[in-house]
Amino acid sequence: MFKYLGGYYYFTCDEVELHGDDVYLIEGKHTKRNSLPSLGDIKDGLLKMMLLTNLENVKINGIEYDPTPILKLTTGKNFRMGSINKKQKDVIEILKRESIINGFKILINDRFI
Repeated sequence: MFKYLGGYYYFTCDEVELHGDDVYLIEGKHTKRNSLPSLGDIKDGLLKMMLLTNLENVKINGIEYDPTPILKLTTGKNFRMGSINKKQKDVIEILKRESIINGFKILINDRFI
């Protein structure tokens, strides 16, 4: 929950992990195919990243944590980064730039990029 412009807003993320003083706020997008999730799903995840990267005073049971937003993309188990097409490579490069500029991380399956 956060307060903004006189109102309270309740947002959730798919996963939360504690790592020392950091709390990983993970928004996941999945496909069963051996490619990336759809562009629409990725855009939805980016919208959530915009919200999560602007959080302040994140507390769990009264303890303050540093939020680390993560966009997690999961695929079919036969997915290989080396076999993606040019359009998918372009999407990944754009995502990398966005993540650096806006301060979030990207996880594809179990690997940060």
